[in-house]
Amino acid sequence: MKRLFPILLLFALFVSACVAPAPPQSAAGGEPVAPVAADDLLAEILENGVIRVSTDANYEPQSFLNSSGEFIGFDVDVAREIAKRLGVEVEFVTPDWDLLTAGNWGGQWDMSVGSMTVTTARSEVLVFAEPAYYYTPAQFAASADSGVTSLADLNGKTICVGVSTTYETWLSGDLEALGLPDSSYYADPPSDVTIIPLQTDNECAQQIQAGRNEFQAFLTSNTVVEAAIREGVAVVKIESPVFSENLGVAFDRASTKDSASLVAKVGEIIAEMHADGTLSGFSNEWFGADLTQDPTK
Repeated sequence: MKRLFPILLLFALFVSACVAPAPPQSAAGGEPVAPVAADDLLAEILENGVIRVSTDANYEPQSFLNSSGEFIGFDVDVAREIAKRLGVEVEFVTPDWDLLTAGNWGGQWDMSVGSMTVTTARSEVLVFAEPAYYYTPAQFAASADSGVTSLADLNGKTICVGVSTTYETWLSGDLEALGLPDSSYYADPPSDVTIIPLQTDNECAQQIQAGRNEFQAFLTSNTVVEAAIREGVAVVKIESPVFSENLGVAFDRASTKDSASLVAKVGEIIAEMHADGTLSGFSNEWFGADLTQDPTK
């Protein structure tokens, strides 16, 4: 038996090597499920059935919490529709804006649907799905009793913006970092301004509502200004918008998972949502206007 055992073991190994591997398990009644690529982010999302989306809890009407603590808003609806067309659920996370725009997300979320302008500087650390999903004008506003009524009045003043936003970049005069088309700019930045950056630019209007006067004006999306006015905040617009922004869905360039297929797929979905009127419908619902058309074309 001591001599026979090694012979039998070798024979068993030979037989097992010749047997074809079992095919991958199939979904109920369906075709065999292809194995998930270890480094593909889209495949991982589809397998897990969940996509993690970063957004802002204090950016009405784009994204905010209702009285029940649920996320609602334009960006929220867009994110949910993208997830629906991917066939997965959506999970929202709310990182600080400056962390979001800095890249290197560490796999904590998969994409950003947070009204992020596509800029030259951001494109160095983030990848944006194409096309943009909507466009907004950047608008100055001030307290109704500030005495500021024109863009010229802003020279030498203190202006509130959201930290690490395009509004802060534009005010600092770094148009190269913005990288927007020349046709997107409607005015020059005011001179000799002092910038007060808050965590979100929506907080600028909330500071005015609270009766604080650390600044004479603020710069944000026209949609945020109009939402503040609807909420009864005593602010007024200062002349016309100063530049136009193209907003895109963003992904981390430093992702440990390959995001190329996810970026491409989300781009296809956004194009479909433009074509079938879904984005226009969301825009009209939340903004009272269709902001999905490129104003520079």
